[in-house]
Amino acid sequence: MLFAFQFLAFQFSLGDIPSALFWVACWLLGLTALMSFVEHQVHRKLMHRKGFLTQRFAALETAFQRHAVLHHGQYSKVFHDQPVDYGTDRGIQLSMREGFIESLPFSLVIFCFSSVGAIIFPFIACAHHFIWNQIHLEMHKPEDRFFAHWPAYKFLARHHYLHHRYPNKNFNVVFPLADYVLRTNARASDADLEGMRAEGIL
Repeated sequence: MLFAFQFLAFQFSLGDIPSALFWVACWLLGLTALMSFVEHQVHRKLMHRKGFLTQRFAALETAFQRHAVLHHGQYSKVFHDQPVDYGTDRGIQLSMREGFIESLPFSLVIFCFSSVGAIIFPFIACAHHFIWNQIHLEMHKPEDRFFAHWPAYKFLARHHYLHHRYPNKNFNVVFPLADYVLRTNARASDADLEGMRAEGIL
């Protein structure tokens, strides 16, 4: 982390700080949008489908089993249950270490365009995984966490509620930009709205 900040400081002289901050902000916004599409495609193509890669890599087969079979099997009829001990979260949490490692190939490609963007993307990926874990736990194992009554959280909870009702829709959990751009966002029926109301997320 310290190396990343030193490298960014080296890239820009003190006189270029406003310009540097502008470009860092642009990369943060752009890479956050990219992360929405990465999340969408990984969730849709690897966590819900057994394709070419899933059949050849044990880690991807495990991810599919944990998510499509275990997680959706548990929460297909009920959206949440009681909190359980760490390690028995039924496929709710993502590994931040794996998220960091998986971000590195993207960083290599981004490095062709910007060293700053290449450094920022792993932090975006880790922040995404951290936020996913926090909000996904609150959705399925509510403990009235500090953000549980925020309108933004309730919007994401409703979005994810529909994913469990319609597993081929609403693949984004953290930032549903890709769902809207790729037209995989689900519309709530009257029954869905009643369910959301019962969950306290409407």
